[in-house]
Amino acid sequence: MKKTYTHIQEVVWNDKVKLVVADVDETIAGVYKLATPEMIKELELLLQEGKAIFFVTGAGLQSVRERITDLISPAFRKHILIGNCHGAELWGFTTEGILNEKPFYSAYEEKFNEDQKKQWREVMNQLIREFQLKIFPTMPPADFRLKVKTDVLSVMMVDRGVQITLEVVNAHNLSEEQVKELEKKLGIAIPLTNDVYDLRYALIDRAQQLFDQYGLPLYCKTGGTFALDFIVQGVDKTRTVKFVTDSDSILKTIGLTKEDIVNSEHIETWGDKYMGPDFLMSLAFPPEVRSIDFRDEDPTKLSSEYNIQLWKGSKRLHEGTLEYIQSRKKF
Repeated sequence: MKKTYTHIQEVVWNDKVKLVVADVDETIAGVYKLATPEMIKELELLLQEGKAIFFVTGAGLQSVRERITDLISPAFRKHILIGNCHGAELWGFTTEGILNEKPFYSAYEEKFNEDQKKQWREVMNQLIREFQLKIFPTMPPADFRLKVKTDVLSVMMVDRGVQITLEVVNAHNLSEEQVKELEKKLGIAIPLTNDVYDLRYALIDRAQQLFDQYGLPLYCKTGGTFALDFIVQGVDKTRTVKFVTDSDSILKTIGLTKEDIVNSEHIETWGDKYMGPDFLMSLAFPPEVRSIDFRDEDPTKLSSEYNIQLWKGSKRLHEGTLEYIQSRKKF
């Protein structure tokens, strides 16, 4: 008989953990913000103890480096892996803490020729024209709202090479009046999805039509609160985590073996959206492996077959993660 989980157990520090698989945005750092000095200090202490950290994120490699790993002492980076852009690439560090010259793999380079790379950008430009989007560089959401106010067609965009992301800050939860105005202006239908009107789903439908038309091996998925990621087919967080845990040679680079992670207590996943993309990290492991959710989510909507536990400390998101890490000092 399968065990079921209620997601509301007391979450206490697990000193047996050897491998932490962690989301980045709102789990380790604020969106487009540096990890705090307190977080960096605690991560260094964990790494110094010989624990390995595998960042699996929709963010790009440069973003993870600038906001987290470049702030960590080179002496401890050898115990870090980065699965950037939902695992489109997998990177590690040398024993001296220098980023490897090449990734362990790159789905982008394996699946795309130069013509396809160019065609992808042309499709994105067509999508921007059709939806009359106003494009801005990425920045913290609060700064973006100060700049564009409530304009629903103003979006942030970042081209990470292996992944393109639109941040649809003001149009992921539209009012019925806004929907009517946009449908009339753009000549499109914006469906009610998951009880909200979200422009991202109209963008997904049209983008997928164009990707199919030009034979591009891409798909679209929502991420975070308002992100829309355009991703290489075959890429997701589950696959990149399994790629690591199935590889003796990659585990060795971070000081682990397969035997080190046989026991479910030796692994944890940390995230903030287990009703969404972070659950894909959990799926890479046996159900009893603990996943800690640092966002307030409805426990009845989380998978009862997986050991996902809601953090019940005084803080949430990346501040909650820090609170959890610092709780180990009590034990």
